[in-house]
Amino acid sequence: MALDINKVVIKTSLTSCFGSRFSDVEGATAFIEELAKEAEEVSLATGDYVFREKDKSEYVYIPETGSIMLERCTASGSRQVFAFLFTGNLLGLSERPTYSFSAKTLTNSVVIRITKQMMKDVFSKYPAVAQRYHDVTGHILSLILDQLFVMGQKSAHQRLAHFLLDMQYRIGHGTQKFFLPMSRQDIADYLGMSLETASRGFSKLKLDALIKIESNYQITLLDRDKLFEYAER
Repeated sequence: MALDINKVVIKTSLTSCFGSRFSDVEGATAFIEELAKEAEEVSLATGDYVFREKDKSEYVYIPETGSIMLERCTASGSRQVFAFLFTGNLLGLSERPTYSFSAKTLTNSVVIRITKQMMKDVFSKYPAVAQRYHDVTGHILSLILDQLFVMGQKSAHQRLAHFLLDMQYRIGHGTQKFFLPMSRQDIADYLGMSLETASRGFSKLKLDALIKIESNYQITLLDRDKLFEYAER
C-alpha cells in the first residue's frame, strides 16, 4: 500500500531512524515527499521473511511496528543471528547485488519499503540528507563493533547480562519490566552459545536475584546496577 506520511506510527519510525531534528536538514522535506510517492507500507505476519539471503538487494526497510531478526544459515544447518531490530531501525543495507543474510519477523510487523534507487536520487540532490543517512549507518557499524567486543571479551553469562541491559533500553525504554519477542534459541544463536548455556545463564541471573522471569518472554530487572556490574567484570 502507498505510504501515508501523516500517520503517527510512520512519523515515529522516521523520527526514530533519522533523528528528531531531521526536518531541519536541507532536503528533508523533499525526501519525505519522495517517500510518500515512492515508498510502500508492507504488513508481515510472524515468521514471514522481509527478504531472504541471496534475494536481490533492491530495497532498504524501516520497521514501523514489530520485531525483526537478521540471520544467516550455513549449508550444514547451523545459524548465526546478527541482530534484533525494532521501530526505526534500518535494515537491508548492502552494497552487494544480493543480500548476504535474511530478515525474519519475530512478531506481526509493518515495515516501510524504500527502493535504493530512490534513496540514491535524493542523495544526489540533497547532500545533507545523504550525510544524515550515513550518520545513521555509521552508528549501526559502531553498535556492531561493540557487539563484537562483548562477544570476544566476556563470558557467556556476562554476554547474556549485556543483552538484557540492551533489550531493557531498546524494548523497555528504561522500564525494569519488558517482553522479549525472541526465543531462547534465538538469543543463544545471537550470543554465540548453546541453548543449554543460555538457559543456565537465565537461571543463574534469576538465582542471584538480578532478574525475575515471569515467563520465557517476560523479564524484570530487579537490580539494574548490580546486573551492569556483573556484565562489566
